[in-house]
Amino acid sequence: MATVYEKIGMSKQYFIMNAVMLFGGLIAILNQTLLAPALPSIMKEMQVDAATAQWLTTGFMLVNGIMIPVTAYLLDRFTTRKLFFISMGVFTLGTFIAGIATSFPVILLARILQAAGAGVMMPMGQTIMLWTLPKKYRGVGMGMIGLVMGFAPAVGPVIAGFVIDAFNWHMLFYGITPLAILTIVVAYFYLENLGETSNPKLDIPSVILSTLGFGGLLYSFSSIGSYGFNLEVMITMAVGAIALFCFIHRQLHMDEPLLNVRVLSNHKFMVSVVLSMLINAALVVGGILNPIYIQTIRGYSASVSGLIMLPASIVMAVMSPISGRLFDKFGPRVLAIPGLILVTIFTLPMATMDENTSIFYLAFVYTVRMIGLSLVNMPINTWGINALENRVIAHGTAIANTFRQVAGSLGTAVLITVMSIVVASSIDPASIPAQIHGINMAYLGAAAMMFIALILTFIFVKDEK
Repeated sequence: MATVYEKIGMSKQYFIMNAVMLFGGLIAILNQTLLAPALPSIMKEMQVDAATAQWLTTGFMLVNGIMIPVTAYLLDRFTTRKLFFISMGVFTLGTFIAGIATSFPVILLARILQAAGAGVMMPMGQTIMLWTLPKKYRGVGMGMIGLVMGFAPAVGPVIAGFVIDAFNWHMLFYGITPLAILTIVVAYFYLENLGETSNPKLDIPSVILSTLGFGGLLYSFSSIGSYGFNLEVMITMAVGAIALFCFIHRQLHMDEPLLNVRVLSNHKFMVSVVLSMLINAALVVGGILNPIYIQTIRGYSASVSGLIMLPASIVMAVMSPISGRLFDKFGPRVLAIPGLILVTIFTLPMATMDENTSIFYLAFVYTVRMIGLSLVNMPINTWGINALENRVIAHGTAIANTFRQVAGSLGTAVLITVMSIVVASSIDPASIPAQIHGINMAYLGAAAMMFIALILTFIFVKDEK
């Protein structure tokens, strides 16, 4: 009887190696959402306000987003083993420092170290998965990555809530540290060097422009929801946009670009990036609007909010490998079109919620919506990556991941702004009906985004043998 790894055309060594990479990615992504429930405790212990404490999550996101575009260069420059041990080592060091931190500057430094390691881990793991799998089985591999990307952020706040109630926030990092060390130990025995290394020159102006461009846009988009379009946000956004334009222009005129943006000239890959951006924007915004409705409007606790949303994330995580297998068998179109129809239809009920909507009904609608997203998210991404040659896959995954992250921040900014404008234009902005109406309009905007994605899929996405 054929083993699991033989069925997908992979050797046992590669199978274990990918499992190690996935586990490393799991604990790295887990840290993106793990800290949110701990912020009140950290604020109290370290005597900082909410705006200051928020930098523990905002700073993580910024550094993480800045590191992703550099991953393609690092994969060209360093061997797989060396890059993994450096990135995982930096992440582990940051996690340990965060656990023993007793002051805010120390824990902020620790989060930056965590983000620097995590920002390399997930794109690197995705690239290695694609390198070691035949094209006809890549859907399964990307489905497993989708499982990690969907499951880790979902269980993070729930686990954190229980750990904080039973112990304290320090225990979150004490628990992650030995898991990270175990990952490094196992990798020492099973991780091989893959791909071909070269000695590309690190173009410092490209690094600066990339940091200003992606970092500026991520920061400005994520700040809109909290501060609106104030002068600081608009300046940061303008600097980010100009820097990103200069970065892309520079990459197009270099023999050895930091990030090979020429892969966007591939029609299929370009379409997949645009669709992935729309999908990720809709995916992220649900995770922000639902807690606002459940906690702020309905008065439930953060733990209850997490438990209400947990089934949807678990279902999406379970569905990701299944949709990957279906993609390998049938192609992207037969999954993406029904998936987007499902997402669009089941986003509309969330645009009609009121103060009496059943929480169980909300959980059901949100779960079905996530099933639709699982049918389209990784299949579309895999379809685009499959259109690229192996030698530029690292650049393709870096571009796709970076633009998805920017789209998540942009989508959130746009829809939260829609909500804020609707609430502010109400007769009584402080009233519950006004706030609910704002949430409804934001979800209506999300449904419109999914309808646009559906139209683009009908026109551009085709099945192939």
